[in-house]
This record gives sequence, structure tokens and C-alpha cells, in this order.
Amino acid sequence: MPEELRKILFPKDELQAAVVDYCLRSKIRLPDRNIDELEVRTDPEAMVVLKYADAGPGEDNEVKLSRDQVAAALIRYCSIINVPLPRSAQKVLQPGDDGISLLINIDWGKNTPKK
Repeated sequence: MPEELRKILFPKDELQAAVVDYCLRSKIRLPDRNIDELEVRTDPEAMVVLKYADAGPGEDNEVKLSRDQVAAALIRYCSIINVPLPRSAQKVLQPGDDGISLLINIDWGKNTPKK
């Protein structure tokens, strides 16, 4: 059966909007300062790192989000901006220099009703 592969690229500004929304909804504490830099990594435990200017001793300068948190943020963001995502599709994140791509693989043989 045929397979479909979609690639949705989230540039850093869209990625930042998605992860900040996720943090606010998930009650992940964000410093009360502007984000200086958004870093994308291949590390599954810290795939996106929001970096903040140093505000003083004892305050965190970074917020790290895992691969699962970033995936949840992007899936929710797609819903907010009306980009349809099939529930049964396999979803994989692909970090890049310009942001993150969400790869969606649909195996139509698994999604087709049996006769």
C-alpha cells in the first residue's frame, strides 16, 4: 500500500511561539524576561533551549524542553493555526539550523478499512 510523508517546517519564530504557549499551558515556569536565543539541539532531553539574559544570582538562565514536550507543543500549535494532522500517523521531529521539522508518515495500508 502507498505511504505518505509530509514535512512541516517550523522556523525558529514559530517554534518559539509554540513552546512558549506550551510552557504557559503546562505551568512550566518561564523567567520574566525576554528570550535572548532559542537553541535547537539533537539531544532528546533538551531538544529546545530557551536562553535568557542573566538577571541575577540564583535565577535560571535557560529553560530546556525535551523531545516529547516539543512534539506536544508543535502538535498543539498545528491545532491552533488549523493545520490538520492525522491522529494515526507516525510523527517524528527533525532538528535543523533554521528550526524543527515535523515529519508525518501515513501508511495508507494500515489506515484503509478491510473489505
